[in-house]
Amino acid sequence: MMQDFSIQALRMTPSMSSFFTGRVFGPVAFALILSGCSISGTYPDATEPDAAKLRFISDMSSSTLSVLDEQHCGGQGTGILNNLFLANTRRRVDMSMPPLSEKTPYLEIRLPPNKELLLLLNTQGTGTVCGMAFTFTPQGDAEYELTFSRAGSQCTALLQRLRQVQGQVLRSPLPLVNKGIPSCMGANALFPVPAKGLPATPERDALAEQIVSQSIIAEMKHDATSLSESSQAKAVDLLVNKRKSQMNLDLPDAYWTEYRQNVAAYLVKTQGIKASALDQYKAEYRARLSRLETPAIKALVPDTPTTDVTQALAVNGSMLQYYRRLNEQLKKEAMADNWERMAELDKRYGVCERYAQCWQN
Repeated sequence: MMQDFSIQALRMTPSMSSFFTGRVFGPVAFALILSGCSISGTYPDATEPDAAKLRFISDMSSSTLSVLDEQHCGGQGTGILNNLFLANTRRRVDMSMPPLSEKTPYLEIRLPPNKELLLLLNTQGTGTVCGMAFTFTPQGDAEYELTFSRAGSQCTALLQRLRQVQGQVLRSPLPLVNKGIPSCMGANALFPVPAKGLPATPERDALAEQIVSQSIIAEMKHDATSLSESSQAKAVDLLVNKRKSQMNLDLPDAYWTEYRQNVAAYLVKTQGIKASALDQYKAEYRARLSRLETPAIKALVPDTPTTDVTQALAVNGSMLQYYRRLNEQLKKEAMADNWERMAELDKRYGVCERYAQCWQN
């Protein structure tokens, strides 16, 4: 099983890990998340007969899971785990497949099927707060496990779909992508509206262009070693033939034609990620500069008498981190889109009934 979620053109597999690293939220957002928090939370379990079931597992201090959608931009809590002053919630929904261990605290909830949600995870330790969010559309009658833990200075999440095959429980990792909730922008501290820029002038635009253009480093530029058309065709053949050999199933040509198209589309999309990331990086950098007064912009222009070297390096360093996060996000989105197409294909042809390592949402 591959454990790296950094997507590469020739490393595509439905068993790929989907660890997702989080960031530290500010105290305002954390207070908002915990407002109205109780041992069992305020989230009401879905009542649909085919509702999905989710087990939330965490060994971190004061861990919480909130469910957000367009009607609940502030989120609805599901309870709290590992709090010093509260007993762990015993919230359960009678999931058919047990956890790997009963020692790690967990809770269980029912989610509406086929509805896009935003799941928000948080933990508060001694002097630290860590949180993360991802978009999730649970499937009808499906069961999932969401593990929230720490890796060094970061919090991580792993979402897995649970299935029973010949009496054995299979756990299949799923890719995690945060698409946010556009309609919630401005509703609260979790969805802030970006500050507006100051009026543009030729001088300000020229200064910003200087700063942005000189901030671009080699890792942001188009990779000259991108796959040629013939190499890409060979890569598609390699992946499709390997998959055929692994599955060893009698499937119609129509299935493999669509599978091949999905692989080709995925490879094309990954080839364009760097260019897309660079375009978005430039637009974001310009937007941030537009919010500054002209003297502050001049201080960031490299190699001039007014350059504030310390500040310029700090801003460029921050934007480089933004680029790297954006690049990884685009890779995950490409993987998630492909995963969804492949899962729909395998479902349509009944592959999961015959092959345990099928693609599944």
